[in-house]
Amino acid sequence: MTNCYFNPFVFDLLNPEKTKDNSSVLGMIAGLTNQTGTVQISGQLKKGGAALSNVQITLQNVSPSVKSQTNSSTTNSSGRFFLDTPTGIVSLQFSDSGTIVNFQLEVSKTSVTLVSIDKTNYQVQSFEVYELGVEPPVYFELIASMPYDGLYIDKDNFSSTIGSGSMFLFSENLEELVEGTELGWAADNFIVTPAVYLLYVNVSTNYVQLSLDNASIQPSTTYTVTLNPGIKSKTGKSLKQSTFQFKVGILK
Repeated sequence: MTNCYFNPFVFDLLNPEKTKDNSSVLGMIAGLTNQTGTVQISGQLKKGGAALSNVQITLQNVSPSVKSQTNSSTTNSSGRFFLDTPTGIVSLQFSDSGTIVNFQLEVSKTSVTLVSIDKTNYQVQSFEVYELGVEPPVYFELIASMPYDGLYIDKDNFSSTIGSGSMFLFSENLEELVEGTELGWAADNFIVTPAVYLLYVNVSTNYVQLSLDNASIQPSTTYTVTLNPGIKSKTGKSLKQSTFQFKVGILK
């Protein structure tokens, strides 16, 4: 018995007159500009789809105006870091067992986007932005998966990647599902385009394994995976909706 799994998925400055008293006004404006141009950001660091914990990430080329902010962060057990950064293009660096990785982010007051990373087997994702001084929440997160963002699959690694199915590991235990609803729950919350077919679902503590019909996996195809907020922890937290892509090349 097969289920259709992974159904197609539907993201002035003020210019005062120059007077002898303008210095104090300009100083006030400069202070406000600097304040509104610095935010707190958060992201998740992974290697090969698995969260990297206890890794220090440092903001590079920090201007004197933000020297007092939090310019380095050590990732927690879920690979998440928190940093105070200026808005605009920012450069960051970390070392993983001696491997130096550099990446750039584009930061605004409302969003963060990865611009570049010089080691393609690392991923920086799941970004959030907060006002300075705001206490971030404790996240319920995906901490490892197969497949993962940027993975390339072909005949040489098919068996060792998704040949035996796909798997997803979360930072907390999952809510208990009513027996017999696992297939419907997976179809609603693990969505892939183009469609792939699911044979079986195994949910255990904080782990989900999905057995796939390998014949429905097409070569020379880019797949998009979306995880939905219907994935919930036992403590009631919902997973933030997230999307990643992997590519399948030649399989024979």
